[in-house]
Amino acid sequence: MIRYILFIFSLLVLFSPVHSQMKGIVVDQSHTPLPYVAVKNISSSVNRLSKIDGKFEMPVKGGDTLLLYSSGYDSLFFLVNREHIGTKSPVEILLIEKYREIAEVQVMHKRMADFDVGYLPPIKGVQIYTGTNAVIELNNLSGAKSTGNPRELFAKIPGLNIWENDGAGIQMGIGGRGLSPNRTANFNTRQNGYDISADALGYPESYYTPPIEALQAIEIIRGSASLQFGTQFGGLLNFLIKDAPAHTPFEFTTRNTIGTYGYFGTFNRVAGTVKRWSYQAYHQFKRGDGYRDNSKFNQHQAFAQLGYRISEKMQIKLEYTHMNYLAKQAGGLSDVQFAEDPRQSFRDRNWFRVNWNLLALHYDYDITKNAHFNFRAFGMLSSRETVGFLGKITQADQGGNREMIQGHFRNAGMEARFLQKYSLSKDKSDPKFRGGLLIGARYYQGNTTANQGTATGGDEAEFRYINPNNLENSSFEYPSRNFAAFLENIFFLGKRFTLNAGIRFEHISSGSSGYFKQYVIHPLNADTLDIFTLRDSNSVVRNVPLFGLGASYKVNKSTSLYLNFTQNYRAINFTDIRVNNPNIVIDPLIKDEYGYTGEIGFRGLIKDYFIYDLAGFYIFYGNKIGLAPKAGTLYKERTNIGNARNMGVEAFAEADFFKAFIKDTKHGLSLFINASYIHSRYITSKEPNYIDKQVEYVSPVIIRSGLKYSYNGFTVQVQGSYNAKQFADASNAVVPSGDAVIGEVPAYYVMDFSARYTFKNSFQIEAGVNNFTNQTYFTRRATGYPGPGILPSDGINAYVTLQYKFTARRK
Repeated sequence: MIRYILFIFSLLVLFSPVHSQMKGIVVDQSHTPLPYVAVKNISSSVNRLSKIDGKFEMPVKGGDTLLLYSSGYDSLFFLVNREHIGTKSPVEILLIEKYREIAEVQVMHKRMADFDVGYLPPIKGVQIYTGTNAVIELNNLSGAKSTGNPRELFAKIPGLNIWENDGAGIQMGIGGRGLSPNRTANFNTRQNGYDISADALGYPESYYTPPIEALQAIEIIRGSASLQFGTQFGGLLNFLIKDAPAHTPFEFTTRNTIGTYGYFGTFNRVAGTVKRWSYQAYHQFKRGDGYRDNSKFNQHQAFAQLGYRISEKMQIKLEYTHMNYLAKQAGGLSDVQFAEDPRQSFRDRNWFRVNWNLLALHYDYDITKNAHFNFRAFGMLSSRETVGFLGKITQADQGGNREMIQGHFRNAGMEARFLQKYSLSKDKSDPKFRGGLLIGARYYQGNTTANQGTATGGDEAEFRYINPNNLENSSFEYPSRNFAAFLENIFFLGKRFTLNAGIRFEHISSGSSGYFKQYVIHPLNADTLDIFTLRDSNSVVRNVPLFGLGASYKVNKSTSLYLNFTQNYRAINFTDIRVNNPNIVIDPLIKDEYGYTGEIGFRGLIKDYFIYDLAGFYIFYGNKIGLAPKAGTLYKERTNIGNARNMGVEAFAEADFFKAFIKDTKHGLSLFINASYIHSRYITSKEPNYIDKQVEYVSPVIIRSGLKYSYNGFTVQVQGSYNAKQFADASNAVVPSGDAVIGEVPAYYVMDFSARYTFKNSFQIEAGVNNFTNQTYFTRRATGYPGPGILPSDGINAYVTLQYKFTARRK
């Protein structure tokens, strides 16, 4: 009988899962033990917490997955193998600080918990970052997040000129180092690493901006490293949406904002991680009556993400983004009308509608600790429509039929990246000759349809052509294809010197096909005498090689000197060529733009209370496209003005005075200043009068500064912004034209106030007053929609936001 019992017991032991204790120790990049790190066995739901020495013990079996998470560090999935079980020495598990990299390379250790801006490491994931780069941390950022006030959002990024004719944050317009802010078209604009603009080649304008309330950070990459992302003069602007929290199966956040001019905004998000699955979804709605008459709007934004951790080394994510909005367009003003009352409007039946849809797939594979692969595929199906009266602001809208411009954007692409970190020395302790090699390729295909014709009358938001099969102005398709290959290598030569070089090859095929109509008008009574329908087909193929080179030298552990050079290229937009605008004409011989950027800079951190970055740059801009009066006519022409160069200096510094004298104080009193000087001129031109003229929409002096006090969960900040005067066209006309399309944009300054209080880690209240001195100013003169004419910026406005966050505990 005893034999049978022993036999059965042996079988149970043999065929039962083997559970045993795993000893582990959690460390950071400097191999310092991390205490109080949460460790969860996803397979058994057992939870542990690392001790003060970073050690923990966990009952496991082979094949279990451990989830480790701690504030300020990237969450980690650790796959347990049999060799991890029963070891005498604890298994070392490395957690990576957010925006830092494994210490194979010497990364400047920046203790910037109380700063909202920082620098990216040389290597992060499958990307290399050198030169002028910045990451804006949004968790503790002060300011109007619901309306996405760009003055506050980009306050610590020097050299950015901002168009401020949209007070609700629906569309963003920023340009850096003397580049046009028009719908951020001079940046390669991305979300989570994939394109979000209308057409990356033929129409790189961004009608979609993700909700600031949904973002974790914003990356801005300039210098030689920007060649990994594209050819744009401005570099990369990448919006990073918050990750799904790994420490809870369910988290709910709601933010609700009310403000002046009938503003209401609500943002609601659910997210969490269940075993190997992560998920999140959010919806934002905002509406308002607008600062001016005839400027009401409403907008919906939605986002859904589903992720699956295939193994410790592999994960996959699927994302869908939707945005739609409808806005009434108040139109532009003449200089006289603006001086009388900037809130008035002379257009009461102009409308603008956008529908944006994005789909993206991410696959990440950490092949080894030194080899990483990323693949992303993305697609877009979107549209934008305008309807109204396009005439000059000096012309009254007499009613009747309206003009309608419609654009449909269909594009898809894929991008693959492989990064290998290596050492040329056999001695692993030898810091010399280490590096990282990045190889990537991208395929992109787009098709844009642009139609322009007569629409129905009335004053409502009705987007319907009268003759959809025979449009009165034009109908064109703009197909485009692009293949790009890029290679970037970074060398770490000893502990101090870094050298990187990159090359990118672009094969671009773009074209246009369709018709436009020309009308013969009687000179006396304006009757139509004849109509000519002109068919037009065009295609251009380009093969463009680009090169970049950079270097940096670490003066000490927290200070570095950097130098960069990179080539740039920007293709013409066929959609600009065939849109009929009564305020401007387009040069039919317009050419692509090309050039290069050079920069030198010095940046660092003094302990944890002073951060600074000083840079000088030079941009050569060949075939610069701009606006100027057309000789011998009353028209303004969009053409290649000539060759331009922008050169200047940028400086940013922030100091916390309390931390400078009291190390462990809970109080903070910080002052930041962000200043730039840009000397921008046309150095050659087909029109001699434009030589040595200032490039349009370049503000020579831009200064932003702010003072912030914080204590525990309370923060209050006052910020000021100043822009020197700038010009709207290449002739530098000071006296404005009657239609207000060209002329001077006067200097202006704006003051903003914001405050925030967080209590019980769940509730937060935010309040602020933007432009609290109620300045009257404008930042642009529009040639078409949403003008034409002067587009006034918002006067004084206030808001209050209430936030509540609920986090479910794991069982």
